Amino acid sequence: MTKPQFHKTLKNGQGGRTKILKSAADIFVRKGYHQTTVDEIARAMGVAKGTIYNHFAGKEDLYLAVIRGGVDLLQERLSQAAARGKNARQKIMNLIESQLRFFEQEKDLVLLFLTEFFGRDAHRGRLAIDMLSSCLEVIRSVIAEGIGDGTLREVDLEISTSSLFGMVTVTAFHFISQGRPINYGEVCAGIAKIFFEGTCREQAARI
Repeated sequence: MTKPQFHKTLKNGQGGRTKILKSAADIFVRKGYHQTTVDEIARAMGVAKGTIYNHFAGKEDLYLAVIRGGVDLLQERLSQAAARGKNARQKIMNLIESQLRFFEQEKDLVLLFLTEFFGRDAHRGRLAIDMLSSCLEVIRSVIAEGIGDGTLREVDLEISTSSLFGMVTVTAFHFISQGRPINYGEVCAGIAKIFFEGTCREQAARI
């Protein structure tokens, strides 16, 4: 199985903590949280279990660190996408494509995150929300820029930010769940059209 691309964000790290994260990520993605043990991660690394406990308090601490690694990569990808745009509209188009690509390429890791985001464990859910805030802030800042320069209408920042992220998330999983590749050009254009123009005709929108 191909390792998640977010390993690239850890490859330049130093020390045992980074090596543990790399090994643990692969196992958590393949087996899930409950079916993974610290012993198994230690065996995969060829180290004593105590080595892992030198860096992490336990399995949950390690698991959340793995998810944090993935969220950090998503935030990095979104920031890079926004930086490539010349104006707010172009930046939003780039954000849509970047998020779609990440979700398709890292679908197993994203599923781990969403499991915690919508799970029954309130503590983990709050942590997942806190992790996601950095990604949403990238989107929010671009929408705010568009409002400021007149590209976008005056809209609620919180709602428009979460709506755009949600549209891309659900659309990505619509294709992924059916095993269909995402046509980025077509899907990005479709999402952007709805986000920028809405779905009502001009006359109906006034009703």
